[in-house]
Amino acid sequence: MLSNVEEIKSKLDIVDVIQEYFPLKQAGVNFKANCPFHQEKTPSFMVSRERQMWYCFGCNIGGDMFTFLQKMENIEFPEALKIFAGKAGVELKYQDPKTTNLKTRILNINEVAAAWFNSQLFTSAAGARALKYLQETRGLDDKIIKDWQLGYALDSWDALGNHLKSRGFLKEEIIQSGLVVLKSGGYEYRDRFRDRVMFPILDYHGNAVGFTGRTMKTDEQAKYVNTPQTMLYNKSEVIFGLYYAKQLIKEKDAVVIVEGNMDVIGSFQSGVKNVVAVSGTALTREQIKILQRYTNNIIFSFDADAAGLRAAERSISLAWQEGANVKVAPIPKDLAKDPDELARKDPAAWLNLVANALPAMDYFFNLNLADYQPDNIENKKIVAKNLLNLIIQLANPIEQDFYLKKLSEKLNVMEATLRDLVKNAKNRMTAQQPGASAQSSPNTVRPTDEKSARALHLLALMLLDRDYASYISESFPSEYLPMAWQEPYRLLVIYYTKQTTGESSADPIDFLIKNNPRLTSLANSLIMKKEELRELSYAEAVGEIKQLIRKFKEIFIKNRNVLIKKEIQDLESLLPQLPRPEERAPHEEKIKELMTEFNELSAALKDTDF
Repeated sequence: MLSNVEEIKSKLDIVDVIQEYFPLKQAGVNFKANCPFHQEKTPSFMVSRERQMWYCFGCNIGGDMFTFLQKMENIEFPEALKIFAGKAGVELKYQDPKTTNLKTRILNINEVAAAWFNSQLFTSAAGARALKYLQETRGLDDKIIKDWQLGYALDSWDALGNHLKSRGFLKEEIIQSGLVVLKSGGYEYRDRFRDRVMFPILDYHGNAVGFTGRTMKTDEQAKYVNTPQTMLYNKSEVIFGLYYAKQLIKEKDAVVIVEGNMDVIGSFQSGVKNVVAVSGTALTREQIKILQRYTNNIIFSFDADAAGLRAAERSISLAWQEGANVKVAPIPKDLAKDPDELARKDPAAWLNLVANALPAMDYFFNLNLADYQPDNIENKKIVAKNLLNLIIQLANPIEQDFYLKKLSEKLNVMEATLRDLVKNAKNRMTAQQPGASAQSSPNTVRPTDEKSARALHLLALMLLDRDYASYISESFPSEYLPMAWQEPYRLLVIYYTKQTTGESSADPIDFLIKNNPRLTSLANSLIMKKEELRELSYAEAVGEIKQLIRKFKEIFIKNRNVLIKKEIQDLESLLPQLPRPEERAPHEEKIKELMTEFNELSAALKDTDF
């Protein structure tokens, strides 16, 4: 009988799993992409469909679909197992209670709470009022209410808390979920959400990680109440609607960002489904990066009030900093106050507005020139200040140049004057960030990583061809390699020696793992690297082998010479303390030997043909 893990792996493909996060490009029989775990320009993240594994040659880490999900989502194995079981339609046969950690328990609490809220909406007398509000006031049909798992929190201090206790959840777990609030004294708690329409906030996998409760009263001070920060709900990363919209975002290659939950659901019902919202917070850098897994094209459509415009400017600025292509779909004030109202009143108008969204800078030009007619010097100064502050945030110099020319024409001001203002503004920004240039680049690779990457490259070349392996083993001693790579190298040399004499017919990777099971992860990385190098011609492969051997020998000689010089200095400092010639003689002889070795190594270092 297959284990849970084996059954899941038999039904899911690691390539499909990873491509739900970011696109992979075919590279021979494998796939590659820029690594999501470190910044890089050249793809070093490789995925093998044949072996159902991934490996990053920049991070020197890898594994299977479970390790990928754990690292990507920062979760433990039990949570990854549950997520994949849901995707694969596998019923988990047995789960040790000891492996069900607090995060998993809170996920279960939220799942039970979401079902309970939904049940109250459709079956309780009090829920009938909330259902009528959603249907008549907000214009939602029953299908979308059910699809989005909307619900109702009873006007009670303890209804939900008591329900969760009856389902076997502990007091501490319920408190940690954020669904209840501790009373003064800290011994008892009350329900956080009361008499509110409930919106479950789902993570990427469709798990309820939190909730938003919306009042139906016009005089309520808090229009929205959200789950507080918990170990599941991180408001700077959660994106409302992403679970439902992610596939549409990839298909449309664009995402529409709106302000509220109802904006998302109303838009979805009207036909614009590549739409999401930020829950209870301003848009963050983390949220933009998450969206960029699916598209680099962002369309903002915030409410047509002053607060909405300020939110749009902050969010656009942040998206520009992350290199996104940004457009704006402004809500016409004469048509509606927000996307939800426009989607309900005129779905075609909403669809058309999104389809014809303006490039963000064009939107800001229109906005400023409408508010401040550039027919006097004061208005020109205001427009110039507002727009130049935005233009300098554009990462693309061609865009900057285009909009500087446009601003020059609109204001009837010399372009050179505007460029001087931009230069001054940039200088001020630089002055406000002392020491920024001294910071190390995020792409800097540690020397140990470089050595390991070279060792991986060399051993993978051995796997490509027996002739390559023979050439390397005859000219390359194991001590040239980093310590961690010496044993696998020696084992490969033994393998190819045995193969030459007919003593071994096994696969070299199997030979490595059989002789040292601890080398399994390293062996998997060798397989991935071998596939990456498979397209090399004979001349290219030999050239790379020579270059790698030369580099390792150079590093070994330089390091050895440093040690020799230190040893000579130590011996020379000892000689004055030895008055008798017979005491000095062995040390002087040792110095001569070391000097000879130093000179021979130095000569070898100058020899480029090794």
